[in-house]
Order: sequence, then C-alpha cells, then structure tokens
Amino acid sequence: MHRELRKLLPSATGFSEFAIAVMADIRGFTAFSTRQDSSGVAEFVKRVYIKVMDEYFPQARFFKPTGDGLLIIVRYSGDNLGEVAKGTVEACLKLVTDFPSLCADDPMVNFDVPHNLGIGLSRGAVCGLLSRAKILDYSGRPLNLAARLADLARPSGIVFDEGFRLDLLTAPISEQFEKESVYVRGVAESQPIIVYYTKASTVIPARSMQPIREPEWRVHEQEHTLKEIKTIGGHFLMLLPSRAAHAGKISIEVRYPGVRKGRSVKGISGYHLFKQFQYSVDAGEPRLYIDYAALASFLQTQGVRDAFKVKIAVKYPEA
Repeated sequence: MHRELRKLLPSATGFSEFAIAVMADIRGFTAFSTRQDSSGVAEFVKRVYIKVMDEYFPQARFFKPTGDGLLIIVRYSGDNLGEVAKGTVEACLKLVTDFPSLCADDPMVNFDVPHNLGIGLSRGAVCGLLSRAKILDYSGRPLNLAARLADLARPSGIVFDEGFRLDLLTAPISEQFEKESVYVRGVAESQPIIVYYTKASTVIPARSMQPIREPEWRVHEQEHTLKEIKTIGGHFLMLLPSRAAHAGKISIEVRYPGVRKGRSVKGISGYHLFKQFQYSVDAGEPRLYIDYAALASFLQTQGVRDAFKVKIAVKYPEA
C-alpha cells in the first residue's frame, strides 16, 4: 500500500467538500494488545474493521485505520445534510450498542476482547488529496475535532459538537443526548464549546469543564567546578523544589566555559543538553539522579579543566 501511495503522490491534487468525520476509538486497546499475541490482535482488528465498513457505514466515502480505531468520512451536501446526519448518528449509536458482542459469533476470536467504543463526530469543510480517482487522505478541522471529542466519549458512547446541530436529528435520537460545556486541548482551551454526549454511556470528566492552562516552567540551577563534579561521581542525587508535571519534559542544560589552547575564553561558552538522568518521586519528594561520572567525562572531552565552573540548569513543567 505504501508503494502505491508513493506512485500516486506525484499526480495528486487537492479538493474540498463537506463531510462528517467519524472517529471511532476502541477503549482499552493498549492493555488488550499487551496481553494478547500480535496475531490475535490483528485478527480482532481486521474483523472489527470489516464489520464496521460493511454493516454500519457501507456508504462512507473513506476509511483510515488509526491503530486503535478507525476514521470514517461521510460526505454530504446541502440537499441531503439532514438525512446523512441522522443516518450517521443512528449508525454510531447502533455500533456502540453492538460493539461488546461484535465478534461474539466469530470462531476466530475465541479470546477476551475490548467491549467499549468511543466515537467523536464533527462536520464541515474538509480537504482531500486525490490521485487517479483514488482518495489518498483527508485533513481539516472536523477531523481534528472529532478525534478530540472521541477522547471525551468514555467509558463509551458518542460526543459531537454544537456545530453538528442536534436539531437535524429526530426526537428519539436527540433525546439520548445531554448537553455540556467543555474545554478541549488545541481547540477550545480558554473558552469552552458546547457538546452533546450519550447520557446513558458517557461520563464527561470534571477536568474537561476547567480551562486548560499551560504549566508553569521551573528552572533549578546549581554551579560546580569540574573537580567537584568528578569528586561526587556516580549518580548524584538532586532534590527538586517541586514536582514535575511530566517527567518526559524534564531537561538538563549544561553550560561551561569555552576553551582555547587549554584556557577559558571570555564571552564564549559551551552548551550541552545532558540526558543521562532519572526522575522519581520518593515519599512525595521529587528527585533527580544525575550521572555525574558521565557528565565529568563529557566535560573533559571539551577541554574543561578542574577549576572551571560549570552551570547546571534543570528545567521542567511544575505539577
């Protein structure tokens, strides 16, 4: 498939149209894939995709696997918007209801599989890439928003934004949805948007009703001579003044004097992003274990001498 994509790309052209983006996400897929062998995971995913395509969205214009779910594009126009919107939501409701038993009668799926599905819906103008009458991909705000709303549909159910228009649906369908005001990362961080969710199966988390604020960044600095770093050696324990919101975003920046012919050069400094450290929280106390032996070794390769002072700055988002 990737080779065919490569062949089609040179002749690809862009187009735009109105479409409903359906983002279906299988809940608990990561845990499932770690306890089940890869062939079983592939068999389950394959059979779910086939059923969704053939039985629930046979008229969809485009499908794209997302790893733990499926992106579905359903095209509409001004002439059939109401019919398409109603039919899409009906299909989603049926899929969510049927999902726990979707593979129950399949003899190839004789192992425990995920039982919950979350779906995000959004509609509007989308962009596509077309080559030799084949659609290669889609992009646009509705796709991004549908993915964000799917994340709200937990433990299962459907979430769509106000722009989808509840009044396009019949009373028996619209009565299954509840209204809520939420904040969505990357879409509505300081001003909320209105969404509708399946009240029987979806619980909107409380955090989604609070404005999204970027964390405050903290800088914790220390200064040592190379001789002190060498003397400490091993894994140096540094206590941080506060906890990090995300361990993966901690960075250690090392600045040292520029060296020329064995002497430090005024106004010139070296910079190194040091990555040999570990972060942990012990009894509520945030700690960094920094490999000072490795740091000393690196500094020596840069010509830094024992008496030269080295600045170590730990930067991290505060929890």
